[in-house]
Amino acid sequence: MCSPGADTARWHLITAREGVGQSKGARKARRGPLTRKQILDASLRLFSEKGFARTSVRDIARTAGITDAAIYYHFASKRDLFEALFEERGITSALSELEQATPTQPLAETATAIAVAALGIMQRNKDFMKVLLSEAMSEDRVATDDYRMVTERWRNAEARILRDFIGRGDLPAIDVDLAARQLVILAVGPFMDEIMAGRDQDGPEPSPQLVERVRTAVQQFVRGLRA
Repeated sequence: MCSPGADTARWHLITAREGVGQSKGARKARRGPLTRKQILDASLRLFSEKGFARTSVRDIARTAGITDAAIYYHFASKRDLFEALFEERGITSALSELEQATPTQPLAETATAIAVAALGIMQRNKDFMKVLLSEAMSEDRVATDDYRMVTERWRNAEARILRDFIGRGDLPAIDVDLAARQLVILAVGPFMDEIMAGRDQDGPEPSPQLVERVRTAVQQFVRGLRA
């Protein structure tokens, strides 16, 4: 992985799992990676339409064109299935990369690249993000727990990077946890605002206006940390 200080295009964060295998008969198709992808795709579509709580395993099986038993072969529960979407959509692997990253660029470039890369991941997974955010706001326990888990890992990774800059003498002593929380908000907040205002655009990449909005906010925030 390239350093978080690199441009978004070079920050290698996986955004979707591709290349599922070809089945060789009914039994393999039912239990292979293709069926797993069918289940996840059907789940996301139904969660988007009906919400997590109002979608049953039977609904998912019917939409995917398989049996309930085939779903339980891949996933222990509906919650397990929801959490698998984080992995299938590349969010889990992106967090792991960020947690292991060693910055080589100045703080402003590093923080900006992280925010813009995160914005791209959210945009490419906009349907899933809409489900996660709407369910979390309606206080669904599964969604709120998973949202908290993702943002906590993200904040901890940001905090580790900030401590690294403090240790180098490139940043004065600050409230690292508060600053890390703010950096996450500066990426998630504008993305949510675009969705809530109906200004979100289709396609895999965020609009140039949204990217510039996030970039400017992060750079201004970083300058404030040094004041």
